[in-house]
Amino acid sequence: MPTTDVISLSTRPEDAVQRLVRAHSYRSTTAPYISDTPYHRPLSAERLSQVAWERPLTESDYISASSLVANRLLMNIYESDALFLPTSGLAGQEKAFTSFYSSQDRLNCELARPLVESYVFTGLDDEIKLNGRWDCDALEAHVHAAIEEAVSGDRPVLRAIEEASDPRRAAEMMIAQMALDGLTEATAMSQNLGGAYGPEQSELFKIFVDEFGYGVFTAKHSTLFAELCRSIGMSDEPHHYWFFYLPTWMAGNNYFYKVTRNRTGFFRYIGGMAFLEATFAPMFTAMAKTFRAVYGDQADLRYCDEHAHIDQHHGRMSINDLLLPLARKHGEHAVRELVRGIEEVRLLGRLADAELLAQIRWQPESVTGHATEGEEQELTVHTPFETVVADRDTTVHVRRGNVDLHWSATGDPLPLSADHSVRIPRGRLYGLRARDSSSITVQ
Repeated sequence: MPTTDVISLSTRPEDAVQRLVRAHSYRSTTAPYISDTPYHRPLSAERLSQVAWERPLTESDYISASSLVANRLLMNIYESDALFLPTSGLAGQEKAFTSFYSSQDRLNCELARPLVESYVFTGLDDEIKLNGRWDCDALEAHVHAAIEEAVSGDRPVLRAIEEASDPRRAAEMMIAQMALDGLTEATAMSQNLGGAYGPEQSELFKIFVDEFGYGVFTAKHSTLFAELCRSIGMSDEPHHYWFFYLPTWMAGNNYFYKVTRNRTGFFRYIGGMAFLEATFAPMFTAMAKTFRAVYGDQADLRYCDEHAHIDQHHGRMSINDLLLPLARKHGEHAVRELVRGIEEVRLLGRLADAELLAQIRWQPESVTGHATEGEEQELTVHTPFETVVADRDTTVHVRRGNVDLHWSATGDPLPLSADHSVRIPRGRLYGLRARDSSSITVQ
């Protein structure tokens, strides 16, 4: 149910966070997957209470336990402003619907948003430095150089999927990350369609209309993504794989909400969006080739094929009809912000690729012994499920019972029985679920 605390505009953001995570929508669950509802997004009040909000993430912190929980929270804050309805209909979920969109919870979201945004994204200002004077010629040269580097570069994630011992598991970990945007595609873009800012507004709308299938639901990009998921046996429900989103991928998705929710981020949005649109066509061509190698004819790859086609046009439109005209019209401030948007998206993209590559290459193994001296933890079948990112090299040892280690969006977990251990490298995402009354140590 909605939170019932008395809220005022003087409420501390930290208090708003704690009120928010007590809401019904963010309650814990014992299941590793979220099913049949778009309104259940578990958050850990304990882990969020440990976040040092006054110390924003740096580049080296994006793959961390605190980044994971902060980005989960921020995604919920943003998506409380987007409409989700169950695919099977609202009947039976009216209370969950009312709770998720309650005025009190949405007010808590807005009170918490500046704090969480600052924690997640302020560090980008320190990581990216723009020196000297920037004009339209410099911007044009810079964006074309960035595009050329991206489209001609190696694609280690796709190669790792093809070479993996279990290519389907690896591919589906990537597809689960893509679902962050794929099932709600262009939602952030829609926030810049209103207002009045000249012919560039109409150019952006042209791209948006394409994303939404020209008004035909079966051609809508998110519909095509859902068909891809269903064709390979994955869920097409928003946030079914909630626990398996990697923090860097959530940060990349959150970034576009941040720069569209904050109107002064408009030029950064255009810079980042234009760069991606101009690099998507060859990326999706390569992705389709990899997925065909993994799934053969089983996979419905119209989503990839559509992007490989339409983004040839979107890339040209976003650069020639949006980015450069805005730079010429609005001057140096706009130019610098456009460049910053390009560079922030490039940085977040590099981090996301690096994290996904490491996650799909990790093959955890159960070994006998290796007992650790950490604090003993009791787990039962009723213990809430949670995934975390290891902030250091970690060993989990099962002292009693049977525990499953989950580390990917699909595929069987790794079973761990009594007197067995598993090593978890720093930076890897994992979750533990007991199959009976169990005891573990984590060191």
